[in-house]
Amino acid sequence: MKEISAQIINKSFIPYSEVDKDIVAEFKPNEIVRLKIYGVQKQRSIKQLGLYFSCCKLISENTDDPKWNHYRKVDWQLRNRLQFYDHGLTLVIGGNVQFKVRSISFKNLKHIEACNYFDRAFDLMAKFLGVQVDVLINEVKSMMNGNF
Repeated sequence: MKEISAQIINKSFIPYSEVDKDIVAEFKPNEIVRLKIYGVQKQRSIKQLGLYFSCCKLISENTDDPKWNHYRKVDWQLRNRLQFYDHGLTLVIGGNVQFKVRSISFKNLKHIEACNYFDRAFDLMAKFLGVQVDVLINEVKSMMNGNF
């Protein structure tokens, strides 16, 4: 299987770069090929995700609350409080409705959705600590020693 980038021009797929053209040249003229296409979207930020989990860690280190005392617990609490649920997956256990929180993985969450979630989560974390969002983020960035 070969993979190329192509641009749509006049309803035709044109190889985007010289490397892409070289790959296409490996096929025979008029050969039928199978295409799996998708548009390029803005990529998620690994730095943004790292900042999020670093903020979760800071929260966990600054509370005695057993529901918030580990960065994974903070992450879980945030997704629940922000009702970041996979609405297609709910369970009824003992008469109680249980929602499944949505994944924030790169595979499962697009860039703009991630930005919206993280903005709301940073706001909630800052309120939890009683500080402004920019104070929280600057504190975490300084703890990361410029590795942001």
